[in-house]
Amino acid sequence: MYTKSFNTKKTWLGAMFSFALVAIMGLTFAFKPSDSSANNKKVQPNLYWYQISSSGTLQTQLNSTPQTKDDSMPGGSNPLTSCEDQTAADCIRGYETVQTIDDIAPAPADNDHRVRFSN
Repeated sequence: MYTKSFNTKKTWLGAMFSFALVAIMGLTFAFKPSDSSANNKKVQPNLYWYQISSSGTLQTQLNSTPQTKDDSMPGGSNPLTSCEDQTAADCIRGYETVQTIDDIAPAPADNDHRVRFSN
């Protein structure tokens, strides 16, 4: 009888230990910081935006105060174009410094520096 009682206690202790271990692991994963896109979102640079001619020269400067690509597109806080950034051809390009009008447009640094024509 002593042995049976001892085995029953070992079984209950083992079950309680297993439950506690699973609960601790569950809480650890529940409160682990997530890799949310808000934390990893790339910050867009504030740029001066220019229209580009079909020959590749800079035309009109569209803003006097630098702003982001999202702000410059339709639905942004200060839309400068009706282009929706959907094709290969650039509609407007952004630069970190003021450029000279009618000069050949320098290549944009990356996609945050261009808005493409709508389909």
